[in-house]
Amino acid sequence: MAAAWCAWQIGGGHTRIDADFISLIGQENPGDTDEFNDINAVRHILAQDSRRAIFMVSAPNRDRATNAAADLAGRLSWINGTEKVTTPDDRAGRLPELMAFLQPYAPVLLSPQDRKTLMAGNGEQIYQRTVQNLYSPASTVNARSLQQDPFSLLPQYLGALAGYMGEGGGVVSQNGRYYVPVVTSLDPRLAGSDRDAQWVSDANEVVATLNRNTDINVTRTGQVFFAAAEASHAKADVQRIALLATTGIVFMVGLVFFSWGPLLAALITLASGILAGITAITIIFGTVHAIAMVFGSSLIGIAVDYALHYVSIDPARGSAQQRLRLILPGLTLGLLTSVVGFAALSISPTILLTQIAIYSVAGLIGAYLTVIFLLPFLPVQPVRNYLPIRRSVAILQYAQYRITPPTWGRLSLVVVILAGFGASTFFIKGDDNIRNLGRGNTALIAQTNTIRQILGMGASPMFLRIDGPTAEDRLQTEEALRKRLTPLLANGALDGMVTLADIIPSQKRQTENIDLVKTGLYAPYGQKLAALVPINVTPPSPATTPLLLPDDASLHVLPELANLQSGKSDLVRLRGVQDVAALKTALNGMDNTQLIDPASAISHLFGQYRQWAYLALGVAMFAALLLAIFRYGLRDGICVFGAPAGAVLCALVGSFALGVPHNFFTTMALFLVFAIGADYVLFLAESRHSSHDQDTSLAVLLSLISSVLAFGLLATSSVPLVSEIGIVIAIGLIAAWVLAPVMAGRRSANPVGMENSLPQSTKQSPHTANSAPISKDGENNGQI
Repeated sequence: MAAAWCAWQIGGGHTRIDADFISLIGQENPGDTDEFNDINAVRHILAQDSRRAIFMVSAPNRDRATNAAADLAGRLSWINGTEKVTTPDDRAGRLPELMAFLQPYAPVLLSPQDRKTLMAGNGEQIYQRTVQNLYSPASTVNARSLQQDPFSLLPQYLGALAGYMGEGGGVVSQNGRYYVPVVTSLDPRLAGSDRDAQWVSDANEVVATLNRNTDINVTRTGQVFFAAAEASHAKADVQRIALLATTGIVFMVGLVFFSWGPLLAALITLASGILAGITAITIIFGTVHAIAMVFGSSLIGIAVDYALHYVSIDPARGSAQQRLRLILPGLTLGLLTSVVGFAALSISPTILLTQIAIYSVAGLIGAYLTVIFLLPFLPVQPVRNYLPIRRSVAILQYAQYRITPPTWGRLSLVVVILAGFGASTFFIKGDDNIRNLGRGNTALIAQTNTIRQILGMGASPMFLRIDGPTAEDRLQTEEALRKRLTPLLANGALDGMVTLADIIPSQKRQTENIDLVKTGLYAPYGQKLAALVPINVTPPSPATTPLLLPDDASLHVLPELANLQSGKSDLVRLRGVQDVAALKTALNGMDNTQLIDPASAISHLFGQYRQWAYLALGVAMFAALLLAIFRYGLRDGICVFGAPAGAVLCALVGSFALGVPHNFFTTMALFLVFAIGADYVLFLAESRHSSHDQDTSLAVLLSLISSVLAFGLLATSSVPLVSEIGIVIAIGLIAAWVLAPVMAGRRSANPVGMENSLPQSTKQSPHTANSAPISKDGENNGQI
């Protein structure tokens, strides 16, 4: 039923799998409204930028460059997922539409230079320009423009507007070559799907085709290219690691059991857990993030431990149900500990952690029920006593027996572990910088820098958020902001900026512009101009002249305005921030203006995720302590708790010593370490002094090998994020395997058991096997 449900939901498209990293940002309800607005603005900026890919075509002469750009634009437009392709010629083709829309607002729209000229009382310069334009062969003056804009102010405004909206995206001549930008807008549905990789592949083929020409060079940049490159590296590494891990586990199980039954049991248990997890989150959520699926699948990898624990019990111990009863207490305690730990994740306000929690809890329960109700029907095969792994387990048991301290020694070790956690809070700090998570693509970075240097295109990662109760307040703030930042633009501390007020001035400024035009142009030069043209030059009136507003009509004609608005805030796009300190100094006193670095904002958000994960891990460890005390008594319970806690500490300290930054993702890896470490010690604690003690030790060793193969090989990945997770897990699992038998307490007095066949004691009844003997320390070990 679960398989049918998952196929219907996932395969039928009823539940969407979201692979878009941007969709993770801001999916919570933090108490700090400002931070929420920051993240919303970052989401908006990244969503806009992720839909744009920039290409730069260069050639030794202008015609060759523009023709190659037109060829590239045509090829890109045919790629599935391309929404629109824009070249400088296409932008020029928008001029009639813009002229027709903005003509009624001509008296209130002044270019920065015209406004400066009129404020200085130099209106004659504009008058002389108008007269020259009237008699120019290339004049665009017509009867309508003369009637509504006799001094031709609108063309000057549109010239400044083109610079703002296009970020200087015209043909550039430099070092004997001509450079032409080609901007591609992508289908919004492309992001978060596997189609973006196909689009990148098709675009790269087009670029490679044009680059075969010796005089043509095409470079590219855009989030979609970086995302595809990172995904390609990660996918290749994961496929390689999955193949190695799967092959290793199959060989391990085959060489140990010489039977297909145990392998089938492990695969069925894991598959059942995955199906249960997917079923749970698809019932609750309409959209599931891919990261939740990946982490959930890896976390319920501990379900394999359940299957190995069952199949490692020798068939001579009794019937399937009798063997199941031998391991049931350990399985149940391991399940409870893991469920409590993962359920603690759901208390966070983050949808991602909630999805991981639900996936993991449901998956573990599904795996547990599979072991109880399905595995007893599968054939089992005993592990031959002559095999090296069986003798290795016996030797390891003897060594562990020799080094296991008495209860007071184990309690002392727990104190050291707890002190280690206290010390780690001072010496180990989180590093949530998302810039360190990816591998990075040197070639793409170099091309991005080239495009930015030559064309001035490609948004700066930093921007400003402007708050205000009304659009008018925000526009006036932006006008004051440009005045403040003008010195930075002049001295090179800032390469460029664009605000909504640059395109649509505030109503206050538009009213001021009317007064400037009336007093600076129409009053002194209106009659002179009227003598040259066949119309009446009538001064504009504030009562009859409409004001341009940032409304839906403007957005329809100027879709670029969407890049400058986010909810009830306006955004100021910055280009080439060279001096952040000078920028912050210039912003002092502007309370409604916030400087935002998307990378820093996202890093801060994932820092919050990490704090929630730490809190959930602490809750899980405390719950595990209570369960252990309830099961084994105060002293033995504390000792048992020390094994997974010590494994987490070793993973934390060991990875820190190796230079692994601790972030949200490595913290999630600590969850896996804790859950598997708890299973190890609980299995051993339940079996000590029992007939199946050596079988349990074998199961724990096999679990370690399978887990290291499945997760430890991640450390070999070329992607830093994947590699760091693998290092943390590998260190933690090895530490858990070493600590588990030590903290579980001493085994029997004669642990070696290197006999060629099972001793008579193993033929005892299940009731005898589950008796509660007195430990060598003179304490009841809590067996039931």
